[in-house]
Amino acid sequence: MNADADVADTSGSTGRLLLAQAPAGLSLVQDLLNTASMPVFSIPDLLEDATTAQNWLEVSLGTWSRQTGRPPLRITIHPADLAPLRDLRRQVRSWVSDEGEDRAPHPLAASVSFGNGHLTYGPSGDGAPAVTSLVLIEALLASHTGALSRLKTCLNPACGAAFYDLSRNSTRIWHDVKTCKNVMNLRASRARRRESTTG
Repeated sequence: MNADADVADTSGSTGRLLLAQAPAGLSLVQDLLNTASMPVFSIPDLLEDATTAQNWLEVSLGTWSRQTGRPPLRITIHPADLAPLRDLRRQVRSWVSDEGEDRAPHPLAASVSFGNGHLTYGPSGDGAPAVTSLVLIEALLASHTGALSRLKTCLNPACGAAFYDLSRNSTRIWHDVKTCKNVMNLRASRARRRESTTG
């Protein structure tokens, strides 16, 4: 994995990959994507059981709270929430990687209030609906600032780590050049050699 600057708590999904957090509330979207397993690196799926998912969510919401300046939230994950959360992760990954075919609208369970001259928002309810609402709100807000376009997934299919691209032209396609880019270049080189010897 990669050692980017400003790495979050290494007990979180993005922190365990030693990647820098996306800014503000987009960190929650990135964290959801980075709950996925990576068997090649012996990294487990953090949405496999309710206890592990709850631990992930508490760390992720702590990061979200610090980065947005919002009060901490408490959302409880139950076993029945795991499949919807994995579906959400799959859908968000397809959107971020621009492979999304799911154009259906997603209902939100959220509240918006005004106080001290500011609008604030938060999920209503609990479990997967609350997480889904917060993730989608943060993705929507990030899309309006342009930040969402810099959230990417590594093109190495064995990796798929979600990283925030800080390059000037937003052209990164690998979460780490030393690992994933070199591995993929080596595979492509071997494939070309095989073709030239068999062709």
